[in-house]
Amino acid sequence: MKKLLLVVLGPFIIVAGAALAFVWWERGAPPGFRPPSVDVTVDTINRDNRGVRLGGTGHLEARLKQTSKDGGEIWWLYPLLNKGDTTGREIHVLLRTQIEPNRLYSYEDRDIEGFARPPGRLVDSRTREVLLKKGYSFANDFVLVEEWPVDPDSSDEAATE
Repeated sequence: MKKLLLVVLGPFIIVAGAALAFVWWERGAPPGFRPPSVDVTVDTINRDNRGVRLGGTGHLEARLKQTSKDGGEIWWLYPLLNKGDTTGREIHVLLRTQIEPNRLYSYEDRDIEGFARPPGRLVDSRTREVLLKKGYSFANDFVLVEEWPVDPDSSDEAATE
């Protein structure tokens, strides 16, 4: 009986452990937790970073909308360039956020905190094509930053009420 349990549960535990280790390594923290944030700039961020805090100017004229397959979640993607840079067209940082940008703005200065990661499957060829048609180009080592949701309890507005 013990051998049967070992044969059945052994591979399951090994696969589950490997999956957990991979997610932990990719995110820089175990699932459900955030890695520590490192202060970076649009020029110094790289794919080795995990948790980042940076500021820049979002080019909202190039915003794209992504929806989950079930339509339950919506993300907005747009280039984030150095603060004040409204003429640059090379993307080093592509921001992915659930905060809908104001439709009246073409540019917006943002200070964000989130996960930095290689773009992978989240930035597919269609997304790249659309941004290329809008006049942007991609740096060879461009990074996707997924903004962390803001905790309403930690905001300044909640503290002043």
